[in-house]
Amino acid sequence: MSSLQIARFSLFSLLALGIATAALAGPPAAIPNPDPAHQRAERSFDEFAKGWMQKMASLESQNRSKPKLEPQGGALVASYRGYENDYAIELKPTGSATAPWVGILRYHELAYTCADKSTSSCAPSKKVRVTEIFRFQGGRWVY
Repeated sequence: MSSLQIARFSLFSLLALGIATAALAGPPAAIPNPDPAHQRAERSFDEFAKGWMQKMASLESQNRSKPKLEPQGGALVASYRGYENDYAIELKPTGSATAPWVGILRYHELAYTCADKSTSSCAPSKKVRVTEIFRFQGGRWVY
């Protein structure tokens, strides 16, 4: 093998290895924005999102205590809506002085179906992705 063939083979091997490594790697991590105003807004929106998800957990508890009852196959079946604890946030500048940021909150709503009307044996029967958009205006996050 000539030195040119060895160099080509080595280059090809390195490229193939790089492509394989990139294919096995997960999605790229979010790059933190160094802007202090962005970081403050992101922390603020994260706190707001935590509070929002606590409201969703409370709503799930209310829904579970008052399930929707429907006849199905000669028996009453209970159902209610719930929410996954995992969520993701995204922050975008708007360029507007009155509402400088838009916050995007993504989570999943679950439809639970229960084998009995007491909601003691329930399982998720449907999962729907929810995207909520909020604006930062007047020093607070607005729905």
